[in-house]
Amino acid sequence: MKIALYDPYGGKFTSDMVEWWRNQGHDVRVDRYYDPEIAWDADMIWFDTCDNNLLSATNPSQALLADPDLKQPWSLHDIDLTNKKVVVRPIDIEVWQGHHAYDNMWNVVDECIFIAPHIRDMMMADSRPQQSNMNIHTVPCAVNLDRWTFKERKPGFNIAVVGERWESKGSDIIPQIALKLKQIDERYHIHWLGKWSEYHWDKAWLEDFIVRNDLPITFYDWADSVDEFLEDKDYLLSASKKEAFGYNIAEAMAKGIRPVIHAFYGYEPLWGDSPWVWNGIDEAIDMFTDGEYDSSAYREYLIKKGYTLESMMNSFNKIIGV
Repeated sequence: MKIALYDPYGGKFTSDMVEWWRNQGHDVRVDRYYDPEIAWDADMIWFDTCDNNLLSATNPSQALLADPDLKQPWSLHDIDLTNKKVVVRPIDIEVWQGHHAYDNMWNVVDECIFIAPHIRDMMMADSRPQQSNMNIHTVPCAVNLDRWTFKERKPGFNIAVVGERWESKGSDIIPQIALKLKQIDERYHIHWLGKWSEYHWDKAWLEDFIVRNDLPITFYDWADSVDEFLEDKDYLLSASKKEAFGYNIAEAMAKGIRPVIHAFYGYEPLWGDSPWVWNGIDEAIDMFTDGEYDSSAYREYLIKKGYTLESMMNSFNKIIGV
């Protein structure tokens, strides 16, 4: 099968998928932005997110801006899609921001694969995707367990946070947790990997709160390997209010690190049956201090829930018919 895959995140969510398909013998061509030339010969056209790539491929105004030297049409509406399958996988932020809500976007889509029920319900509440004939699926994200170094671990004082430093990721909650933990035992330390928010007031408040309370928080803008960054950490704190999965949670669990998961909107079918979800800050503090730890259980949870690359790819292959 020839696969054209468009991914604006540069492989963040798709690199393992591409490798899997290539290992199965499929010809996968990847581009960050919509390029009709790789769609013309493809058997399957995959849009990872319903962001600007899908809009560009289906919006007539974009077609008018196409290169006049193109040998075939720009718009998917004008390309012969006979024997082709068009697949879209909405992720998260583009649905929250309404990028899916354009006319003429969904009537060329054969399969729409959501990664979480709450994202599906939000998008399908809009009348435009409702009018399409596409098939609807929900397949959760997954981690490649082979990429993460597992070992049996035990309680400690090093807490990892992996995510951008802005309010939707809990930048207003994490310092409060750090303050309470410091009052219990000054050995607790938060190691925060992620870029700063584009909102300057978030950064100003967070830096000021840390200085005023002399909080044990260290920031890291970049890590060559998240696996190595997590290696000496004892907990993964997720304080997000908005997620569609929580890769940072699953990646830590794959290493045998105990997750401490905030009950973000839509968490129930994803993590709600685990004992590692907290609603209030005091519940989170208890998870750091109760002494409970079971590395094998965290990794086994991922397997039982189907949050593994093999499970996800098997579901994808059934949908696309390979």
